[in-house]
Order: sequence, then structure tokens, then C-alpha cells
Amino acid sequence: MSGTPPLTSKSRRPNNRPPGPRGSFAPTLQFQRTPLEFLSRMLDEHGDIFSVDLLGMPTVVLNDPTFVDHVLKRHHHNYDRNGPAVEMARNMFGYGLGTAARPEWLLQRRLLQPAFHRQRIAAFDEMMTTAIETTHDRWEQARIAGTPIDVGAEMTDLALRIVLATLFDLNPGDGILRTFTDAFTVTTQELASFMRFPLLPLSVPTPGHRRFHRSLNVLDSIMYEMIRRHRADEGSDQSLLSRMMAARDAESTEGMTDRQLRDEILTMLFAGHETSANTLTWVWYLLGRHPDVEQRLRTEIDTVLADRRPRTADLPPLTYTRQVIQETLRLYSPAWHNYRQAVADDEIGGYRIPAGTTILWSYYFIHRHRNYWPNPEQFDPDRFSEAKNIGGIHPGYYPFGAGPRMCIGNVFAMAEMQLTIAMTLQRYRLVPTSDKVIAPVPLITLHPRRPVTVHLERYRSLSSPSTGSR
Repeated sequence: MSGTPPLTSKSRRPNNRPPGPRGSFAPTLQFQRTPLEFLSRMLDEHGDIFSVDLLGMPTVVLNDPTFVDHVLKRHHHNYDRNGPAVEMARNMFGYGLGTAARPEWLLQRRLLQPAFHRQRIAAFDEMMTTAIETTHDRWEQARIAGTPIDVGAEMTDLALRIVLATLFDLNPGDGILRTFTDAFTVTTQELASFMRFPLLPLSVPTPGHRRFHRSLNVLDSIMYEMIRRHRADEGSDQSLLSRMMAARDAESTEGMTDRQLRDEILTMLFAGHETSANTLTWVWYLLGRHPDVEQRLRTEIDTVLADRRPRTADLPPLTYTRQVIQETLRLYSPAWHNYRQAVADDEIGGYRIPAGTTILWSYYFIHRHRNYWPNPEQFDPDRFSEAKNIGGIHPGYYPFGAGPRMCIGNVFAMAEMQLTIAMTLQRYRLVPTSDKVIAPVPLITLHPRRPVTVHLERYRSLSSPSTGSR
């Protein structure tokens, strides 16, 4: 049973001049209103590389992994993170790691990289598992009452607790957490609306723009308070924020200003909870539609862990759990598209790319490319088994990007998601309230179009964590 809508492009490579409509505002409107449908139709009509004017800018759309590798890996120095879409995103994220261009990006990457070393991630497992356990204890009230839960909202709450505890040494109360989550949701939704239809600058006080600024002000007040407390030595010297404050570039000896710290904090909070929460939501949706996959997961988890609480050291043997996450990321990559801008003239697929051209590609379609993925709409975690995926890297797969700007938190995210799935299936069955297909909606990240709701059933009674077992 497939849980994905039939939006798969044909695989044709152009052999003449770059095809595609230009010189009209219609493609922009179509892309902004229904981006997945628009891209699907254009890829069917024009193949794996075409040119189109979006937002008045010449844009080349890519859909072949060899072309994307050209941009992200082989010629990454010629493709920087600039252009209209990135400029719009900076209204929220400033110049954090995800939106900065060179050379600022390289300095920030060097400052942050040590905090995401594998040994640092391993030290977080107690905080991660405690946060997961706290969520499960709260779920008991819903299970006993027979009340369904919205797993999207629950995964958002959990992922935010994990990233605040592990990276920023914060354990906020439910009220502050809800304030942050609500403000974050409104800000990202309004930013996504603006990026789809940037007809008026954000400085124009439309109702949506006012909601954006109000919510962003709430986020800013929380983040600057975090910075103030750490500046006053009220935070752990092991937290990411404290490490960012103490870090100095080896060449310039410069540290980060409060504004730079704010941009990095918001970027990390977004990348650290929004993307993981979305992926986990899609995992529960897909498992609800594939009980055979869920049973294989339970068998693996029971075999490797029995009823004890997992640690990051337990994750390597949970191979099928990892495959389920990998296949979910293939079908529903949170970062459903990406942009770069050509610094100098170049050539891709036999076509000239003038300097200043915006390059766009969609992981949603690249991860469904029939030349690389047999039966691309099918949910099949065995695609990533060792037998089928010799070498560990599947061509045409970009769950965390690629090249020098590959997501800095990929190891953190995989550990967080494996622990969440393992601990949840040790304790519960998540029974879908509906068997209807849920289509994705492309905002800043790829969300389910409607809530994923489940009833909770007890899978196993677990002993208290204080006894040392789970």
C-alpha cells in the first residue's frame, strides 16, 4: 500500500537548448500556488533540466542527481546560497548557518562543528531518552481516556524539548514551550505565505505581515533572554550556546555578537526540531499504513533492546529502524527543495548557466527519479539494506543535503529519531484513526496536509527507569 500521491516525473534528458516557459508571470503564480504539481508537470514536459522565470529571475530547475552533484559537490565554490528565496528566508533566520553566504558561512561552520562531533552526540543520550520518557508518561492520560493524539503536535513538542535540553541546557516549562511553539508555527507559516506570494514587502502592515512580526518578536525575546542568561554564566559551560559564546575563529580570533548568536540559535532550533518532528510524523503515518514494516521494527527492537532503555551505543544494531527513517526521508524529505545562485558562468548538462542564475531542485522529485529508484512511490525500507546499498551511499539521495554544506546536525537527528522510534514501540501501538491517504503540503518544510492522529494502545508494561531497566 502506498502512502504517497502519484507525483513522479518522467526521466528525460534534454539534448537541445534549455526548454521551459520564460518571459511570463504565469509560471511564478503556478509555482507559488501548487509547487509540487507545477514541478511535476514541468518535469514531465521538459525533462531533467529546464529554464523558467520565477519572481522575475531566470531560474534553471534540475532533476538529475548528476546535475545536483555538480552544484553541491564538484563545483560548489561556484554556487553560493544567495538569490531571492534566500533573501526572503533571511527575514526570519538572519545570517545563520543555513542562510549565510561565503565567507561568513565558513567561519560559522568552523565555530559550530566541534559541538556536533559523534562523541558529543553520545553524551546527549540521557537527556534525549528522558525527554522521550516524559512525553510517553504524559501520553498515558490520553491512552487511559481513549483520546486520540495528534502525533505531529506531539513530535514537535518532543523534538523541541530535546534540542533545548541537549544543545542549550534548557528545560522550559510547558507554558514557555507552548508560547515558543505557537510563535514559531505562526512565523514559519507566514514566512512561507510571503515566499509564495511576495507581492508586498514585509514592511507593509498587512494582517499576515503583522502576525509575522508579532510572532518573530516573541521568538526574539525568548532567544535574547537565553543569550543574556548564558552571558551571566547561568548556563552550563557544556551547552552549545556557551560553546558558541566562547568560540573564537583561529584566524581572526573573533567571537559571535548577540545578533549572530540569535541567528544561529533560531537556525539550530528550526533545523533541530522542525525537520526531525516532520520526519517522525511521516514515520508514524507510514507505519500505520504498513503493519508488516511495523512488526519487523518491533522484532528488531525486542531482539536488540528487550525492555531496557536504549542508549546511543545501541543504535548501530538497529539497522532496520535506521532503514525506515532513511526511506521516510526519501519519500518525505523535510527540506523538499533547495536553491543556489551561480557566481560565475558555468555549464550543466550541456547548457550554459550565466552568472547570477538561480538554480532550483526538489528533493521530492529527485528521490522519486525512476532511473535511480525502482517503484519510487512504494514505501520500501529494504532499499537501504546493506545488501542493496553497498557502500552506504545511494546515488541520488540527499536527506541532509550534500557537499561542504551538508547538514551539520545529521548525526544528532538520526540518533534522536532512532531513540524516539525504539522507545515508543517498546511501550505503545499507535493505531491510526483513519486509513485515508494524506498528501504533503510544501511550506518551508514538507508537512502533512492534515493532522496525523492515532489512538494509543499499550504494547508492553515497562519497569520504572529508576530500576535501571526499560
